[in-house]
Amino acid sequence: MKSCTKEKKKKVFVGKAEMKNKEDKDKVTGIKNLLKMRKYFKGLKGYIWGMIVLDIIVFAIQVVIPLVMAQVLVYFTDFNMDKIVYFITIWLALSIVKRILGRSAGMCSNRWISLSSYKLKNDFIEKYLSVQSRRLDKQNSGIITTRFISDCNVISSTYNSVINDFIGIISGFVYVFIAVWVNWYVAIYLLVEALLNFTLNNFVINKDAEYRLKSKELGEKVAGINNETIRGWKDIKALGLKNAVLQRTFDASWEQTDYTIKKNDKVGWMRAVIGIFLTIIDVGFYILCAYLILKGKLDLASFLILYLYAGRILGALNKWTYLKKDITMGEVSAKRVFELFETNEYPIEEWGNREIKCKEDIKFSNVSFSYDDKKQVLKKLSFIVKSNQLIAFVGESGIGKSTILNLLTKNYLPTKGNIYIDNVNIKSLSEDCLRNIISYVQQSPYIFNMSIKENLKLVKPDASDEDIELVCKKAKLNDFIETLPDKYDSMLGENGVILSGGQKQRLSIARALLKDSKIILFDEATSALDNITQNEIKVVLDELKNDHTIIVVTHRLSTIIDADKIMLIKDGKISAEGTHKELLEKSKDYAELYGFEN
Repeated sequence: MKSCTKEKKKKVFVGKAEMKNKEDKDKVTGIKNLLKMRKYFKGLKGYIWGMIVLDIIVFAIQVVIPLVMAQVLVYFTDFNMDKIVYFITIWLALSIVKRILGRSAGMCSNRWISLSSYKLKNDFIEKYLSVQSRRLDKQNSGIITTRFISDCNVISSTYNSVINDFIGIISGFVYVFIAVWVNWYVAIYLLVEALLNFTLNNFVINKDAEYRLKSKELGEKVAGINNETIRGWKDIKALGLKNAVLQRTFDASWEQTDYTIKKNDKVGWMRAVIGIFLTIIDVGFYILCAYLILKGKLDLASFLILYLYAGRILGALNKWTYLKKDITMGEVSAKRVFELFETNEYPIEEWGNREIKCKEDIKFSNVSFSYDDKKQVLKKLSFIVKSNQLIAFVGESGIGKSTILNLLTKNYLPTKGNIYIDNVNIKSLSEDCLRNIISYVQQSPYIFNMSIKENLKLVKPDASDEDIELVCKKAKLNDFIETLPDKYDSMLGENGVILSGGQKQRLSIARALLKDSKIILFDEATSALDNITQNEIKVVLDELKNDHTIIVVTHRLSTIIDADKIMLIKDGKISAEGTHKELLEKSKDYAELYGFEN
């Protein structure tokens, strides 16, 4: 019993240690990720330096304006209109110049932030599409969307904020120096007030930063769930999942909302209490200045200068806090974005540089594969697909038929063994080569929120209207398109919402025909078609094999009874192969599959 208790305590201790290690790993320290953003500033240094120089000039003008306004006050007391008009004119000119230069600095900043963010987002989405499919299968798309939209913008703007913070900090020293020159009693008071303001605000900002990290995590969770809910509305309705999905969505949304309310209440009350305290300190400033004026140690012009500088001194010192906050939040976003670029977390696909014509066979040599490194889906699978043949893989669901196609397209990599096309290992092929020689028609193809014509032109931008109409006729889609008001220019909505399952499959088949790849893969691509259309597509497949190598995965055996070869997959291996007629005679398993269908 004691040893059992000790074991439990040990497990608890290990669990806490692992949790602490994870927290330490996730804790944001330094700016190593933020510094990775610098490469996206290439070609933008003119905007960066333009913004810095203009901001410095604007700051210098802001220092001078209170001095000019003080002179206006002095000459008001003497009713010297000439001097009043003179200094008001200078003040007006400086204010106009400040506005113009400030706007120009803003334009430089806007271009710098927007263009660097544009470069980062392009790189981000390119990296995302280069991540191994096996990793993307586990990735929540809502998280990626949040990082792409929000965090990329935050990283770019962080540098601009940091530069402004630095200029603000430097300006604080100048304001303090001038305040000391005007009246050192008031300058000391303002400095003490600024230090108190800085300390208290720093406390609030640190707390707020902690809350924001948690808010981002909850926001990603909600974004992911909402994304699934919006994209899966058809299945939600069809399967009667509305209440369950709504409850899941509401629970996640409430968790974020409840946390946000509590967080904002805490931060709001802290700011309110600090605000009251600092207001009392401000009253002390006016009392001190009034006392010094009565004692003749401070004139009205000097008071005006100190009054105008007071807020700027407080703001400048607070820039230290904002600097820490901006860097921390920027590093948080940078860590989340550049995590995608780290191959240990998001491994990138590896490609060679070989090019082939794809005129010979496809060969699997002792290929094994496992999704979880435990259960083998395929076990030392070997077969050859001859060029210009129609080959079919059949078998029970979940047996690994679609996995074969995903291995051939390098969406997954074999655990063991090799795959060859034209006697060249596909590992050594370039990405463009493999993608161009293979077209993949899936059971549930993704249709882009574009017109029919634009969806098709994605695979062949220079396709003519005649080419598009021809492939749609072959895919038995043209008759439906002609019933639409805008014909081939009809918008399809997100994931082809206006199309039925069968129409999506036919559009996907049309895309594959238009691409005209040497190898065409069909993964249950006729599952949603009626029998008449299926027979028409079967005729198209028979025609295609004259110039293409066709590989079909299907559970509808009537689609492939005329295939050159059918391979039956069982227990991760090919248990039987031959023509439809041959398999009916020699394979009991195949005969049963065919019998179930009929």
